[in-house]
Amino acid sequence: MLHPSRCSQIITVVSLGLSLMCATARAQQFSVPTNISSNSDSSVTPQVAGDAAGNIYVAWEDDTASNSNILFSRSTDGGLTFLPPTNLSNSTGYSFSPRIAVDAGGGINVLWVDTTPGYRAVIFRRSADGGATFSAPNNLSSGAAPADSVNPEIAVDAGGNIIVVWENDNITFGVFCTHSADGASFSTPVNLATEANLETNYTGSFNPQLALDASGNLYVAWKDDFNSQSDIFFRSISNQGAFSAPTNLSKSGSSSGAQLAVDSSGNVNVVWVDGTSKISNIMFRRSADKGASFSSPKNISNSLGSATNPQISVDAGGNIYIVWQGNVPPSFSRDIFFARSADGGATFATQNLANSFGSTPLPWLTVDAAGNINVSWTDTNLGNPQIFFKQSIDGGVIFSTTQNLSNDAALGFASEVQMAADSKGNLDVVWSDTDDALGVNQIFFSRSSNPKKANQPPVANAGPDQTVECTGHGCALVTLDGSKSSGPDGDTLSFVWQDESNKQLGTSAVTQLAVPMGAHTFTLTVAYAGGLASTAVTHVTVRDTTPPTLQVSLSPNVTRSREQELVRVNATVKVSDVCDPNPTVKLLSITSNDPAERGRRRVSDVQAVGGGPLHFGTDVRSFLVRAEQSERGKDIVYTITYSATDVSGNTTSATAQVRVGHYSSGPSHNGSRDDDDKGDKRDNKEHNRSGH
Repeated sequence: MLHPSRCSQIITVVSLGLSLMCATARAQQFSVPTNISSNSDSSVTPQVAGDAAGNIYVAWEDDTASNSNILFSRSTDGGLTFLPPTNLSNSTGYSFSPRIAVDAGGGINVLWVDTTPGYRAVIFRRSADGGATFSAPNNLSSGAAPADSVNPEIAVDAGGNIIVVWENDNITFGVFCTHSADGASFSTPVNLATEANLETNYTGSFNPQLALDASGNLYVAWKDDFNSQSDIFFRSISNQGAFSAPTNLSKSGSSSGAQLAVDSSGNVNVVWVDGTSKISNIMFRRSADKGASFSSPKNISNSLGSATNPQISVDAGGNIYIVWQGNVPPSFSRDIFFARSADGGATFATQNLANSFGSTPLPWLTVDAAGNINVSWTDTNLGNPQIFFKQSIDGGVIFSTTQNLSNDAALGFASEVQMAADSKGNLDVVWSDTDDALGVNQIFFSRSSNPKKANQPPVANAGPDQTVECTGHGCALVTLDGSKSSGPDGDTLSFVWQDESNKQLGTSAVTQLAVPMGAHTFTLTVAYAGGLASTAVTHVTVRDTTPPTLQVSLSPNVTRSREQELVRVNATVKVSDVCDPNPTVKLLSITSNDPAERGRRRVSDVQAVGGGPLHFGTDVRSFLVRAEQSERGKDIVYTITYSATDVSGNTTSATAQVRVGHYSSGPSHNGSRDDDDKGDKRDNKEHNRSGH
């Protein structure tokens, strides 16, 4: 019999009697479906997993006239035969919602919900001998108080650790988590839906989903209901046991159906259903820092119809794949939609995989070891529900012909498809279907054992970051080298270089260009003719670390001493710089070798042309100095210092000198001292009159 938990999964089928559309690509080869439950009971909700040796394990719910149990079967010959089912629950109540996971050591871990204790409990059993025997049933939820616990999920990491989450629906509401290093003993369950010293959310937390990264860090998402609203919450637990605070990812008030996938680099990708508007959409967010922060929500479905039941997966290259069911108005028939992103979720390309006139609920998505994308779903296009399948070997650009895996007769009712891929790329598919002879639902199995190697996207390599010296005209000649890019499939590659503004710079693997001063980012896109592509970036910094060249000469640079007179001096400054055509020139200082005596004068020894203080720190090329002999009987020497600074801040300085000769020194001359004095006085008066 079907117990009450099954009622919500009954599907009403309207037979449309429509034929399957024509194929456009070669299909994958599957074995003839095998009935592995083969009894008179109704068998539903199959789960499938495999180990590294190629053994196949299946668990499902078996409904009898008075109760339901969890049955288990295994195949050691690649699905050719299955051993008789083993009853794992032996329940006097109802056992349902099986889950199965195989760890790195080959341990088979099975979960289910059981009402035998008098409430809904999460029960665990484990086999360490390939399914020949199992440990005694372990009630994992008993430590969280005897409350109704449902919707369990399980994951295992590379170290063999087992993580289990579930929801509690009364007494102690929340999402609970426990873990085990050996499957024999489990930690005390922790409620993830609350923080320390905060009350439990008594309106409920539901449908937890979990994912593990390669380092064993755990990520959990669930739906939280409060104040007649629902949102998607997220929490991470490090491999050291540190808990992050719960984060509201949706903040919309009407969200559900979260799913997670973590890539090999530890990026966390989350999708969910958002029902804020009149229609529902598939939303996406991504974290590149282990859940500490997330990108802004992105609408992936973005259609006029409603989208539900998302699934998400990633491949070894970090490409993101999402499937969901949705309709395209005015039709109410549900199709299967697929989206792919090769740039970390920044952009998505979307296509309709089903294009069905029937209804296509509950898609399932699996990426196999060869990188092939496998999508299966229930479809009523032929009238009664069938299990349909498509595969892409080029990263989701093109999909194979739609295949009917179940090939049911008129009374068939196929549903609840699940897929698992083993390490060799073999694809194992199970589903629930009405057996024509028995007249009840049974568990069927089919395998694709000749996996095609997926067309792998090219690997773009834009070369190392560069820091180069400016070579002239404010720029440098830079070589961008993408020659280390590769195509795993051996196909011809095309190259496109772009700058920060997406301007195309070149279409060859190696290109040279003049790059202006500053920091710049260049993007290389490498593609096959069929459309598969990847990108890489390189950063180039053009800098100038060489100061300008500066020369200073003065006219006059020698003069005779005069009593209390000022002499105009003109500076000729020659400055050049490789990268800056106009460096900034400044007069820094004018000093003399007789500062003590000169400082006692009533009037400054150095003045601006026309009188007044001289403005140091500016580009002054003419000034006045006092031509007066030293009382010490020696020449006075003025040292004039200029600086030149280029646009990059590189600075240099240069000096020149003016010597005021004592009467007994200086260059030889004709005529008397009075003649020299008169001439110098005339020069000084001329300078004063000119105001220069």
